[in-house]
Amino acid sequence: MNEQVDLSEYTVNWTDVSDQEKLPELVNTWTETFGQVSRYNEFPAILAYFTMLGQLTKDFVRIPYGFTIEDTRIHVCWIQTARSGKSVLNDFLNEVAKLTWQQVELRHDTKFDTFDCVDFTDSALVSSYVEVRNPDRGEEGEPDTIWNEVKGHIEGNGLLLFDEFESSGIFKKMSNKDSMVTFFQKMMNTLTTDGYLIRRVLTGKPIATTDCQRSVWATSYFPEHLTETIADKGVLQRMFLYVNDVPQEVLNKMRSELISSIGTIKRRTTPKNRFSQAFVTLYECAKERHDMLALDFDDRMADLPEDERFNCPSEEMMIWGDGVQELVQLEYDNMVAFLTKVPDEVRRIVSLFETNSLIYITKFAVLCAITETPGRKDAEKWVVTARNVKQSSAIVRQGYMSLVAWMLTALKVKRQTVAETAGMNDYINCFYNISPDKKEDGWVTKSVLRIELEEKYNIPHAKFYRTWPKIAHKFDTKKHGKTVLVKVKEDE
Repeated sequence: MNEQVDLSEYTVNWTDVSDQEKLPELVNTWTETFGQVSRYNEFPAILAYFTMLGQLTKDFVRIPYGFTIEDTRIHVCWIQTARSGKSVLNDFLNEVAKLTWQQVELRHDTKFDTFDCVDFTDSALVSSYVEVRNPDRGEEGEPDTIWNEVKGHIEGNGLLLFDEFESSGIFKKMSNKDSMVTFFQKMMNTLTTDGYLIRRVLTGKPIATTDCQRSVWATSYFPEHLTETIADKGVLQRMFLYVNDVPQEVLNKMRSELISSIGTIKRRTTPKNRFSQAFVTLYECAKERHDMLALDFDDRMADLPEDERFNCPSEEMMIWGDGVQELVQLEYDNMVAFLTKVPDEVRRIVSLFETNSLIYITKFAVLCAITETPGRKDAEKWVVTARNVKQSSAIVRQGYMSLVAWMLTALKVKRQTVAETAGMNDYINCFYNISPDKKEDGWVTKSVLRIELEEKYNIPHAKFYRTWPKIAHKFDTKKHGKTVLVKVKEDE
């Protein structure tokens, strides 16, 4: 589906928030470097950076919304045309991540890892039990066998990579992997409660619990039933969804560049170690600030009334600057105003992402503020500024608009297909063949069109009224009293 929809007729003026603020220097350097290995995928590169940083800071930073507390993890689902650079970008992200995890474990004895998911079975991903011989068997009261817990592959911290997310089964209307949908939803719950823990009830066995605190990075080509999955399953609604049907001209550029490189040898100058060290430094900065705040945390909480206490110093890591709430509110208002202009079918689905979009604006703003930190030795709290909100709003807006653009294109194609099935061309040709004396300023009554279709195209009265809703978008309609007038739209 390479047909692109022009969004200009739907757009609202979002310049009140600002044009896109320049992202932090490290993010821009990261994005430019990614461009060396995966061309024309700058925006997913930005998302990859924040996915890494969100995972590294999740233990030190919490984002309060009154009684609700969010962690900093970013979960991304990147859906894009096949053979357009997704796997190449994934490989680079994986390599940087592994270098980062190694350094963090070496210097701080904190374990992160990357699990590249290819097996989507429950037993592989989440914890289970196996029956083994009891080493204490034979002693009084000891059974011959005991249950030994086997931790699933998604247990722990780090990245959960899905290079072929379509294989997970979540895009299928009916799937024998429906339990995985539940697992994905659970692991994306905030880490501030035990709601993220995945528990499996196994017949005749103890309850198996999986503690997955990973960030999800999932990529996929366009699967079947994508629209239905977005609408009906909460997994994608919890993720930062980026949908990009790459235009044919961009695909042509990619392939022309591939052809031009045949027979040449280029040494990559991608500074993976530099980026991994930058991530390690940011991790250490967050940890250091958190630990310093924690030194007197218990004493400070003891001095507060019970209803003013909170659970951990991570909720104190950020200060919210002037204008932050107002800018987030403005972005939301513009989002709502934008949706009033799109068709109902699109609005109903896209509106499901509104709440999460607001949460992601806040998360990206926090991570931008952390990226701009002056240095590890500064123990002051981080300040989320209006500039950070503008940066994050631009990111969220681009993802949001990508979804709307794809939904509009999908709707247009669906309508076209349905209309063709319904005999759309018969209706259009019939209209143009109606004699001028039966028209008034190019308009004809709907009843005249119906009669002409019955007489000349053998479309009976009942079929006309059954089919009309499927092709009505091809006609302009107006009323003159109780009489309905129609004419073919000019762009048809």
